[in-house]
Amino acid sequence: MIVQEYLLSYGSMGEFGRFRPATPLVCRRGDRAVVRSHRGLELATLLCPATPGHAHFLPNTTVGQLLRRAGADDERLAEAMRQRGAELIEDGRRLAAEMELPLEVIDGEVLLDGEHAVLHHLPWAEFDERPLVSALSRQYNLHVRLHSLKTAEEPEGCGRPDCGRGEGGCSSCGSCGTCGTTKKETEYFAGLREKMERQRTPLL
Repeated sequence: MIVQEYLLSYGSMGEFGRFRPATPLVCRRGDRAVVRSHRGLELATLLCPATPGHAHFLPNTTVGQLLRRAGADDERLAEAMRQRGAELIEDGRRLAAEMELPLEVIDGEVLLDGEHAVLHHLPWAEFDERPLVSALSRQYNLHVRLHSLKTAEEPEGCGRPDCGRGEGGCSSCGSCGTCGTTKKETEYFAGLREKMERQRTPLL
């Protein structure tokens, strides 16, 4: 059966959206596909045919292009981009530390086109991202974008009434050790990514 739109999951953070086949294409749940999302060219996993209900609950989601089912060459290229993404993460963490930026790099990915990359991070204060982005873009010859994992509802600091009120800001609290990004949060996201990698198998 020819379907007008499919729902696909993409990216290391498990984003999903509606995609329309560029040419008539029959897919089934679990198929790997090459798509063009709002981020660029990347590999995605098909979830199900999209319904009017999906369009209703995802009204602001841009409909991307489903270009083709992924082949062996696409999978090999995606693996090479994952390895490059791992290098981007390490260099991003090193540069952020050298620049003394208030953030923790959690994950990163280089898209299938080899031209765009996303660095996922948790910030604990506002900062100028341009020096970090420029340095990584030059080093890797990529269009690098930072993506914050901090939600708008997340309170500043640890939530204690007196947190961050000292002269040193959050660092002056010292009572709970939960301000900013903690080792526990970093380990949580690292474990989440590992779990997602283990689940990157076709769904029957």
